[in-house]
Amino acid sequence: MDESKWEVAGTVPPPITRNYILQGKTNVTATNSYANVAKFNCLTDKVYGSVEIVNATRLMKLLMLEPGLSNRSRNDKDGRLIPGTCMIVLFYARWCTFCNQAAPHFNALSRSFAHIKAVAIDAIKYQNFNAQYGIGGVPTLMLVHNGKPVAMYNDTVYTLLSFAKCITLATNLQPTAPLFVTSADFVGPVSSTPSNETDYCLVLSWIFIAACALYFTSQSRWWQQCVELIQNTWRESNAQHEHAD
Repeated sequence: MDESKWEVAGTVPPPITRNYILQGKTNVTATNSYANVAKFNCLTDKVYGSVEIVNATRLMKLLMLEPGLSNRSRNDKDGRLIPGTCMIVLFYARWCTFCNQAAPHFNALSRSFAHIKAVAIDAIKYQNFNAQYGIGGVPTLMLVHNGKPVAMYNDTVYTLLSFAKCITLATNLQPTAPLFVTSADFVGPVSSTPSNETDYCLVLSWIFIAACALYFTSQSRWWQQCVELIQNTWRESNAQHEHAD
């Protein structure tokens, strides 16, 4: 089986014969057979376009699609969730090198799985989702089923092939287009070029650290001794000049 991993956020484990984590429960290491694991059942009646760059408001609207509780909790006789709208969300940062490396592969992923809507959001600019969905770093790829986050990609390999294998394992959907990355995928919608914008949060953090360091240094005993030594030297120097005059 594929070495890529999903970190499960819902109650249904992913079809992967690797370690996975059930959130809210004790960590479990399991080896499930491919045939016996339930899938996240996706609707295939719509064809979506390229990746959509969204803000917080837009993402909230997308997550509210078909929010029926009955659809989220019911399973069919094969153990699969009742069909619902599927979406993949990429949490990224424009200055992150790993995000830039994953960007063209994610752009191509939306073309390969046309029945799954692909969106990307700047996790640094819109940080309110980070704590809510357990986004501990970027890039993070999250699978959403019927408006509910159900799994997160949990691997260090960010390639189109690894993304596609994980989606196929979790949803049983096959790629609708050949798996290859074009030159246009490096341009956008998610840019593969690092931005040179200033990270003001980082600047403020360094200012705070420097201010704290200066404050505690000024309160230390050796600093006071240094100040007294300089003052005494200055007084002696002035006294010698006055005596010479």
